[in-house]
Parts: sequence; C-alpha cells; structure tokens
Amino acid sequence: MNAYPDDYTLHNLPLLLVSGLADGNHSTPEPRSRTYPFLQDGGFMIRIDAPNVRGPLAEQLLQAFNSQDASNVPWHSRSVTARNGKIYKIATVGRIYTLPPRKAPPPPYSPRLSATVANGSPPPPLVLHSPLSPLTPISPLYADGIFSPLWITKHQSRIPCAFLTCFSLTSDPHTSSLHDNKLKSEVGNIRSVLSSTNYKTKLVVILIGDGFINASDLEDRCYTIRRSGGLDGKSIFFLPHNASAVEVTEFVSSVLSTLHSPCVEYYRDLSKHCRRKRNRNVVPQPTIQPGVSHVLPLQGWNVRYEFKLGVLAEFRQEMDAACRNYETAYDALFSPEVIETIADWSPRFHEARSLADVMALRIIRCLLWVDQGTTAVRSWIAHRERVRDFLDRRGKGTDNYGWEAWQSNWATVMADLVSRSEYPLLNTKMQDVDLLPIFVAAEKTSPVVDRSTPWELLHHEGYWLDIARKCTAARRKWALQIPDEDRQSPGRSPASMVASKAHLYDTYLALEPYREVPTDGSDGYDHASSIISQLEDAIKYFSERGQLRKVDLLRLEQALEHVRSESWAAAIDMLQPLWQNQQWRRSGWWQLLQKLGWSLLDCLSQSQNPELHMQLSWELLSGVFESKTGPGFDLHEVLRNISAEGSPQFAAIDMDQALSPIFPSFAFSTHDVFVGEPLECQLTLHSKAQETLAPVRLSEVKVVFEGSLNPIYLVAEEAGEAGSNITGSSSANFQDVVLQDSNLVKRMSSAGAIVSLAGKADLVMPSSCTKIFRLRITPREAGDVAVASITLLVNGPNYSLAVTCSDFEHSVAQWWETKNGIPIPRLLGEESNAYNKITVQPKPPKLQIEVPGLRRAYYANETIEIAFGLQNDEEEAAMLSVTVRMISPVEDSARIRWLDPGIQDATNSETGVLILPPRDLGTIAANESTTVSVCIDETVVAVDHEVELVATYTLVSEPETVLTKSLAIDVVVIRPFEANYDFVPRLDLEPWPSFFQAPPIERDSSTPLGLRHRYWVTANLYSFADEPLTIEAIILTATKVEGSATCSSTTGMVRRPGMESAQDKATISSSVLPDQTTIFDFELSLQKVVLGDRHTVGVDLALEIGWRRQDSNGVNTTVLEVPKLVAAMAEPRVLLTASQATLSASGPSVHKLVFTLENPSMHFLTFNVSLDAAEDFAFSGPKACSLSLVPISRQSLTYRILPNKRDKWVEVHLNVIDAYFGQTLRILPGGDGVKVDKKGKVFVKV
Repeated sequence: MNAYPDDYTLHNLPLLLVSGLADGNHSTPEPRSRTYPFLQDGGFMIRIDAPNVRGPLAEQLLQAFNSQDASNVPWHSRSVTARNGKIYKIATVGRIYTLPPRKAPPPPYSPRLSATVANGSPPPPLVLHSPLSPLTPISPLYADGIFSPLWITKHQSRIPCAFLTCFSLTSDPHTSSLHDNKLKSEVGNIRSVLSSTNYKTKLVVILIGDGFINASDLEDRCYTIRRSGGLDGKSIFFLPHNASAVEVTEFVSSVLSTLHSPCVEYYRDLSKHCRRKRNRNVVPQPTIQPGVSHVLPLQGWNVRYEFKLGVLAEFRQEMDAACRNYETAYDALFSPEVIETIADWSPRFHEARSLADVMALRIIRCLLWVDQGTTAVRSWIAHRERVRDFLDRRGKGTDNYGWEAWQSNWATVMADLVSRSEYPLLNTKMQDVDLLPIFVAAEKTSPVVDRSTPWELLHHEGYWLDIARKCTAARRKWALQIPDEDRQSPGRSPASMVASKAHLYDTYLALEPYREVPTDGSDGYDHASSIISQLEDAIKYFSERGQLRKVDLLRLEQALEHVRSESWAAAIDMLQPLWQNQQWRRSGWWQLLQKLGWSLLDCLSQSQNPELHMQLSWELLSGVFESKTGPGFDLHEVLRNISAEGSPQFAAIDMDQALSPIFPSFAFSTHDVFVGEPLECQLTLHSKAQETLAPVRLSEVKVVFEGSLNPIYLVAEEAGEAGSNITGSSSANFQDVVLQDSNLVKRMSSAGAIVSLAGKADLVMPSSCTKIFRLRITPREAGDVAVASITLLVNGPNYSLAVTCSDFEHSVAQWWETKNGIPIPRLLGEESNAYNKITVQPKPPKLQIEVPGLRRAYYANETIEIAFGLQNDEEEAAMLSVTVRMISPVEDSARIRWLDPGIQDATNSETGVLILPPRDLGTIAANESTTVSVCIDETVVAVDHEVELVATYTLVSEPETVLTKSLAIDVVVIRPFEANYDFVPRLDLEPWPSFFQAPPIERDSSTPLGLRHRYWVTANLYSFADEPLTIEAIILTATKVEGSATCSSTTGMVRRPGMESAQDKATISSSVLPDQTTIFDFELSLQKVVLGDRHTVGVDLALEIGWRRQDSNGVNTTVLEVPKLVAAMAEPRVLLTASQATLSASGPSVHKLVFTLENPSMHFLTFNVSLDAAEDFAFSGPKACSLSLVPISRQSLTYRILPNKRDKWVEVHLNVIDAYFGQTLRILPGGDGVKVDKKGKVFVKV
C-alpha cells in the first residue's frame, strides 16, 4: 500500500487531541502530507497561555493516553470488541494549535471589484467553498477533480472530534481564586474559538491537582469553572495529585468511555450533512466559473459524497455501512459519465485510477473486517479484471510493463491487508499439525450452489507476495523489450519525438521508460531487489505454515535472481543448501535439480570454492541429468582445472546423500561361513554416467567391514599391465582379483599402516558399464560381518576426491553369474540386506569337556568339588586356557575358587556373577586329556548355581585362529534338613534360695544366683536329602540371651520309635533316611544372674547339625534357626509331676500327683486351690484349700488318684486362683507322664 498516500489507505479512527501534557520534544510529529498549506492558512488558532502540566503524574497521564492510541491495532472486528468498541487515534499537541479553515478565501481578482454588471445591477455575491472542493479555484481538484486524500487528512489529522486540554489545579488556598479565574479565561477563549469555527468539536477539560484539596472546595471550584466555560458535567474531569499508575489508567479509560458517544455523534452529524448535500442532486455553484468546458459532472459529485459517507462510517467503525457506500461510489466511478470521459493522457486519469484502487482496497478491508474472506478475494479479482477491461478499452492496454507494475502493487496491497487485519482464521494454529492454516474455506453464509474455485479462497500473505513477485518479473521482461530510442532521456531526443511517444507507455505506478531501464548506464528501477525482497517476505510466511516445498522453490527463484544480478556469493549461499536438499532427490525433481546444479556451477566458475566445485562436478555426471557440456567431457580435466592454482584440493562426498555416476555394491556368496574357510565375494561397480562423457578413471576402491574382516583395497592397474583376467562383454565383465597383504602392493598410500588386503584391477569406468570383481577372503575370527562402507577414490597430481557409500540397510544384493559368456545378475534374497551381512561361525572345536561324578543335588553348607575333564580330539596338539564363571541368583550366596592352592579367588564382574581368573593348562597333545577342578563353598543359601567352563585354545598349525568350547552345568544346592520344635517346662529339682537368707559374702561374680527354669526341647528333624545322611553331632546353642540370664543345654539325643518319655536315652543316630522325621530331645536351662531380677528372658536359639555323606568322611555343619524362647521368670506358675505309687503289684494302680506352686516374685501371694472331681478317677487330698507363699518360694500340694482306666490319658482339673488379683494360673507339665493340649487341659498318663 506504499504506492498510495497513507491517509488514503489507513483505517480511520476518531481523532482526539490532547493538549497541555507534552512540550515540544514530546509532541506528535506531523508528516509532510498533513502540513499542506490549505489545512493551515486562514485557519482558526487556539492559543492557551497556561503552561503545560509537568511532573510524574502528568507523564503517567500522557503515557496512559498514548497506550490507548489504536493506530496500530489489527484491522478486524475483534480488535474493536477487545476494546469494547472504544478505539481512537490520540495525538498530543502544544498550547498553540490551528484548525483548518472551513471556507477558502476569496480569489485575489474577484468580480465583486467591478461596480456593475452588464445590466447595471451589482455583481452577485461569491459562493465560497472548502479549500479542497473542486469548486474552489485554488483547490488541486479545480475544476474537474473527483477527490483528494487531503480531505481524509483534514479529518484524520487536523480536525478532532474532541479537544482535551489539561490544566493544573492549585491546592494553595491563597492563590486558588486567581488561578481559577485564569482557568475560566482560558476555557472561555477555547470555547469561543471552537464556536467560531462551526466545528462541533467537543471541548474536554482535565484538571490535575498539585496537592490535597478539600472535597467540598473541589466540587465548588469545578462547578464554577464548568459554569463559566459553558461545559456540561461530562466535559470536565479531575485527577487527584496522589493517583497511582493503576488509578491513572482507570481515569483515562473512564474519560474515553465518556467521550465515545459524543465522538460517534460528531461523525454521524458530518454524515448527515454530506447526505443532505447528496440528496439535493444538483451540481453546486463554483466560486468562479471555470474557463474550460469540462467540469465535474453530477455523477462525479455523487462519487465524492458516497466516498465521504464511507469514510465517515469508518470513523464510526460501522464497516457494513462503509462497505455499502464504497461499493456505490465504486460503481459510480466506473460509470460512463465519470472515468470513461477522462482522457488517458490527463493527470486526472491517474487520479481516478488511484481513487478506484483505494475504493476497492477499502471494500476489501471492510469484508475482511467481518470475516468474509472469500468475498474479499472475489472483490480483489473483480477489481483487477475491471481495470484490465477498462485499460484495454480506454487506456494503453495491458501488454506492457506498466500493467505488470500495477498488478504487482495490487497483489502487495492484498498481502498488506491480510497482514494488517491479522485475520483470525489464518492465524489460529490447527490442533492436529500445530501449524497455521494455508487458506480459509469459503464462508458458510455463501449459497450452496456457489462453488468457490481455489484461487477465490483467502490465502496467507505469502501467496499474494508470490503473485507480486511474478508480476514484477513480468514487468522486467516487458521493460527490457522497450526499444532503445524510447529509453533515452528527454534531453537527448528531439522534442517532437518526445511528445509523440510521451503517451505510449502506462506510467501510472511505474517509471517512464528512460527511468525504468535507461540506456545511458544510469540506475533504473531495481527489479532484482524488488523481487528478492518480495521473495524473502513470501518465504517467511510459507515457512510459518510448513509449506517446505514451496519454500524451496522460492529460495531457488531468489538464488536465480542473485545469479542474474551477478551476486555470486549470495547465490552460492542459497543454492548450496537447496542442492543438498534430500526432499528434492526423494521426490525425483531432477529437472529442478538440473537447473539448480547448472546455475550453481555457473556461480562457482566465478568464485573460489574448490571443494563444492569438485562435489558438484561429480554429481552432475549422473545419468538423471542432461549433459550441459559437449561430447568428450572429461571429469579429470575439470578437476585439474579446479586445482590448477593454489594448494592441493580435497573433497569428500557422501553417496547416501548425493548423486553419483558410479554405484558400488558388495555381496557375499553365502549367509554363514566358518572360521578359516575361503569365502567368495563380488564387488560390483555400475556406471550410470551420461553417455557422452569420457570414462571415469578411479584410482582406488576401498571396502571397509564391520566385524573382524580386514579392509580390502583395489588399486588401479598401471598403464601397460595386461588384463588377462577379464571375461565378459563390453557392457558387463568379470575380473578376478588376487588379494594380498597391503605391504606387498606398491601403491598403497591410502592404506598406510592399516592391516588390510589389496589387489590390482582395471578401474576405468565407461558409461553404462558394469564391472564385477571376484574376490576370495578367509575369515580368521568369528562374529557378524557386514559391509560398513565402500569408497571410490579419484586422485590426481593436485587433487583428491573421495566418494563413500555406507547405507546398505535397504539394498538388495545381486550375485552375478555367467550364461553363454555373458554376466547375468540374480537376487540372493528377497529380504533387504540379504547378503551384505554374514555370520562367521567359529571353527567347530573337537575338544571334549565332561564332568564325571556330578551329583543331582548338593546341600547347603557343603563344600562342593567339581572336576572338569578335557579331552583333546583334535588331530594335533592344542594350547589350552580355561576360565570358569558362576552365576548365582542371590549375591554372596556361595564362593568359587580353583581347587589348587595359591591361585587367586574369583572376582565379581557384575551382580551375582563370579569369574575365576584364566588358567593356562599348557599344550595338550592329540588324544590326550587333563583335569581341572573347582571348589564351591560357603553355600549358605539354597539356590541353583550355573557354573560355566570356557576353554579357548589354538592349534599349533593355526596360532591366529582361536577356537572356543564351553560347558555349562547346574549346581543345585538345597537345604538338607528342616525342623519344628516343642518347648515343654520341667520342674527344677534343685532347692530355691531362701528369701530370708542372705547370699554368701565371698562368691564368684560369674556364678548366677537367680532362679532357674528347665525346659525339655524336642526337635522334629525332617530330611530333604535324596540319600541317607549320617549325623555326627547335634547341639542346641544360644546365639543371643536377653534379660540378664545364662543359658545352657545338653547334646541332642535321638528318641527311639515308641518312646514316650525321655528316661531311656540313646546315643545319636548314625543315619537319617530320606523323607523321614527323626526326633531329638534337649534339656535347656535358664538361670537369672541376680536373684530378684524381674525382667523377662528372651533367648535366640540355633540348631547346629554336624553331618556327612555315607561315602565321605568330611563333616559338614548345617545351622537351623529355632523360634525364640521367651520366659517370664518373675511370674507365678504351677507345675504338675506324676509318678506311680502302687502299694502292691496285684493291687490297683495308684498315681501320685504333685502340684508345685512357684512364687518367684518379691510379693506375698495367696492362692485358692481346689481339685474338681472326675468320673475317671478317685482322689485323696484336699478338696479345696488356701496356700500362702512368701517371696521367692515354692510349695507342693500332693494328691493320690485311683483311675478306673489303664494306659490312658485322664484329665485332671486343678483350679489355682490368685486370691488378690483373681487370676487363674495355668497348669504346666513338670515331668514325664503329663501333657497339656491346645485348649489348656491337663492330662496324666495312667
């Protein structure tokens, strides 16, 4: 939109002028177009003598007003909605301001100076009009002009709808009256000036306090000032001196909200005035009748009125009404009575075209304002077609550079309108791709039958800038076709010739031919800069929307513009990334790439970039391109020319990312091969170079592998060497290459000291030729082998070019065979990468490994010895080394070591893995054997271990070939025993110490003096072993004693089957059978160290079992955990012992029951005792009694019972109740023949 005056194209906003806040340094600058003399000469001057308000508060107020200026808000309805419809253009002015005059002054020579007219009557009075009216002689539109942008400038920049003047309101009571009187005078003067102008500008007074003012005084003073100035209540505002920044912002917002309605009414009144003049339907009378016959017709006046109504509607932000007025004015402008009557040589013709463009521009802006994008694009197209038709009929046609200049400008206008509107539907990211949309679909309000074409949809700015770029390029093409005689400056051509050709060219928005493309060497219009600038802007918008292919095309066009302007460095910087763009290659855009490559090659010929030049020369040899050079083009000659001057040049090309005239491939003959076996391979070079090119002479081909294979180098044969090993046709042939160590070949400069294989071959590659090199290699190490890279080297005296291919993931290898003397390819596999990768299997080892005597299971805490037997079944001696590792699921669950002493133990390589250091067994002759043993001990956890022995050896004849044989065995470790335990109290027969007797003075401090409890512990031992085990010893040990006590136990004794008591003991059983339970009895004693200690005793016990296998003398120890025993040694208890008390052998069996009551506490206790009668026996003894026990004492109560059963268990129920606490004591078995069931019932064996 830069081709038109700013006021013609900018969106119109209500104008507010703020005076009294800024000095000369802060006033809004006025552009030249707004200082036109007509807008000031003879105007109305407002002069205010009061000084500007200064201070921080005034600066905050000024900043708040400036922040509300809407000059840069988007041209869209949402921007008005966001500001609640209150948008203004706010400008600051000084204390002196001039309003434009309403009428032009009378002309210097006026008919009124004549005394009379022809009939003797006085001359008629002059009718004065606006200085910008076509009726005024001094107007630039006089007498047939239609419209001038100065009218918009007057209303947008000079005549405000409201004039805001700021004054300081003093808080000094001594000078307040004087100061208020001056304010009244200033307000009255401004009011009188505004009244004299007949402008309906609203005067607003803003009073800024400089200190605290009483509220009542403030109200009186403001009322007085308002009354004296004739202001209403909404025209005066007060801002206190202590207002914060937020309050200042709210104050400004309140002022603007109050002014919104008056400002809208101001422009509505102007519209009414304009509409009344239009409705008169007559041409106004001019001040002086023009001397020409052509004047502005009535239709032209209607165009003026409609356009003014549209502008005033824009001031009110009524865009629908503005659009209707603009469309009416536009149609009237193109009527036969207006623009059709203007000669194309007249300056008014260009003015009319400019007005038409502005009307169309404003129509499009109104449509974009209300989200009618498709309608806006159709209006843009309609205006272009209407102007085209008009120029073809009435103008200079459209086949010229002037028309293309207009089209470029018109496309740029559309891009600017879309950008300034910030069209929401084009600037909201799509959710699925997180990109901005490319275009906007047609509005849903359009009729269903209306089908929009793609070019009628609203696209983003880049689309329109690309159109402008194309039109600019067409402008240059048409301009270059102008004859030389028309491009000479007027000073060098005869005046008659200049006059005859002055109207041949359309210079509406273009330069004259002698300025567009001058012939005298001077600078004309810079088409290239314009195109590059448009491309840069378009690229930015296309990139934002992810249109990467379009971006690449525009970058190519931009680079070609640099080439045309001979900006070689800039062109190379843009062409090189495009040349390396893989998207073009994947899409097969070969013609574009060819165009790009040739252009880049032309640029490189004018600059110094040898590396890129060499790379480009190689790629352009590919057969997908056409040959730019003539027949016989030699790559080596080009490379020599590039490196002719300067230091040696080197270049590297990645064939996976670039084109190549020669394609290498490599194939193995099989998938799998063993170490030491010969392997057939084929290296194929296929030339797809252009047919007219000279053969490419490769210096070297290098093949590098992933894995254990050494690199292969094929070196070009020297001149004169025979190629007897070549078979096949001219298009495809085989070559047998003998590979040797690299140091045996003379020319191996690239191999250096790398261990590799090398051979000589014919590496001259004509076009459309395939060469298959048959190779034989022998793998020496096992593992996966794949082709890592193939490098083609082209070396010269002063240059080196390396082309590398390393991506074989999706290649399908071919194996070439001979049929009737002609090489024929066949696929090795359907899958990708079929034979580019092989697996080298280890040479089958003949070493045998055995483990004799391996048991099915071992037991925890057992020392395990494993002997590995190694038998050499090779045909020759072998040098053998072994290593062993053990994998355990639980860390530190076992330890492994070599059985031989003096050898280092295993080390941890990772969690649960133990590795023994390698052990060299030396040389083992053929058919000989040896043994190596390991020991596993500290098997504290029952888990399964995996023990693996790895034997590596080399044969004497092949020391470079390493053979491996391994054997893994499972060592199962289980727990040999499990046990459950029973704890039964027993009566201690030793007498208790007396409470009334002091302990001995001299005694051993380690001797315990407290009470002692005895327990009978029964261990039911179950064997999980799969063989009989011999138990050598079994003991019950205390691992931890709590409560200041000592603990002792006897050695466990085996209870014989059928034993019911522990009186008849035997020695430890010599054998424990599998899956059987053996009972062991222990006697456990607990004794307090100090007499009277009431703390509970807790004992952690463990059962230690010494056992051995029956075929071994080594004793192993297994420790089982025993449940913790808790003994409350300070609590009273009752123990029952039973014995037989028969008077005669033939008499009835009488049993003696002794109930022992123990009081280990330090209290006197009394118990109520009673024995319940039973049907199973009769008894003698106290039926019920009361027993009193002193501290640390015990007392026995004896009963005799006569049962009526034999060899049975009878229940005995004795009630023992604490007389004080009411607690019933449980009866505990104190010896053999007594038991207590789970319910606490006591039984005696009779």
